[in-house]
Amino acid sequence: MNYMWEAALAADRAGIPREDVTYRPVRGGSPYAEVVLENINSRSIEKAEVEVNPLYRFAREFSAVFDVNVEGYEKARELLFDAAMHYIVQLDLRQGLSKQEYDLRFLLKNLLDGTCGKQAALVIGQFEKDKLRRLLRLILKLYRCGSSITLFREVMRCMYPDSMVYADNEADRRVLIYAGKKETEAEGRRMEFLVDMFLPINYQVFLFWERHFGIIDVEETMGIDEMVLF
Repeated sequence: MNYMWEAALAADRAGIPREDVTYRPVRGGSPYAEVVLENINSRSIEKAEVEVNPLYRFAREFSAVFDVNVEGYEKARELLFDAAMHYIVQLDLRQGLSKQEYDLRFLLKNLLDGTCGKQAALVIGQFEKDKLRRLLRLILKLYRCGSSITLFREVMRCMYPDSMVYADNEADRRVLIYAGKKETEAEGRRMEFLVDMFLPINYQVFLFWERHFGIIDVEETMGIDEMVLF
């Protein structure tokens, strides 16, 4: 790990909110690294305090402002240092963002602000970070291409890898969903959000959680005490 933005991403992986990370100026650190760690090859951080050498990239800008030899305003300098490093980290992480990345961020903000309702805002904030990113991309795809069973199958396979989605051949606009996961209150809210978001309102949905419904001539679904009658 060399740069501050790497420390910010390491904090994400460790479950530490970026705003809780505190950046401190290092005394006597290496001039060949921005982030000073005991193990220079470490890819993780164990605490929400990171020692930084501000002169590694910004000697011209910060050599006078953060001169450790100047006494008398240590506390103010410490607060200013932390704020300045947080700002630089944000600039670093935003460099090279594509139009899609900005679209994803605006979409997430709108969802969390309640654009699609309070329930959607509550549910969207509970998705794991890796799944949330994939879900947002699929919502953008929904806006561009419209709803379809094919897209809904993609969504379900992304959110529930063991799931299966069937379109009923005997009835139009009837969908059967096998989630392949134990039903909980939280999972129920997630499923309701996905159905409301990706399927047209006039579709009839039948949902099966842990047990698959029986299908004649498909032995895997016809196990006694392991299937649901439909």
